[in-house]
Amino acid sequence: MESFVNRVKNLVDICWNSFSAKVGAELIDINKEASMQLQFAYLLKNSLDLAIYHDDESINIELETSILIPIGNKECDIVLKLSKDKDVMLIPIELKCFKQFQPTGQPTGGYTQFRKNVHHDIFLLEQYALLDNFTNGIGYVMTDFVGIVNRNTYWQSNICNGTIIQNGEISNVKYLNTEPSTLTKNYSFNWIEKNQFYFLKLEPELID
Repeated sequence: MESFVNRVKNLVDICWNSFSAKVGAELIDINKEASMQLQFAYLLKNSLDLAIYHDDESINIELETSILIPIGNKECDIVLKLSKDKDVMLIPIELKCFKQFQPTGQPTGGYTQFRKNVHHDIFLLEQYALLDNFTNGIGYVMTDFVGIVNRNTYWQSNICNGTIIQNGEISNVKYLNTEPSTLTKNYSFNWIEKNQFYFLKLEPELID
């Protein structure tokens, strides 16, 4: 199963790179998170069969899956259900999208809450990974607002390029006093630019 999971995650990365390139080239128009979810799931649906090497393997894609964690039921944007013989493994994927302007041309606003929501998604992914049959998930983020990506001064709930969460500590995130303000894993925020769009992958890593 480990080899199967790794094959699938590698293809998910390829789909993310393709999605990023297509958005940057304006081949895909994303106006909010719902369209991001739809377009990314479409790429996954048409690609993941490439990770199936044996007749006892299968992959199902679920959207808005309800997952029970200690703080209650949460809706995960995308869940990949991997089956191999009698074994099952679930890969959760959380998505976040922030557009600087609405279709009307008015500023969107709310980017402070957006930053908090990105940290919140990491928290959710860590909670999912504690459940039976779940592996470490992946967070994907996109924006066209360079002010979120490049900032040299301190910002609460920072997600700018170069941000590091080390030893799982985020002391400045409150989660409305209902959820922990600490994480248990390490993350680096390394944004990639594609023609004035910015893309970020968040996954647990070892940081020296």
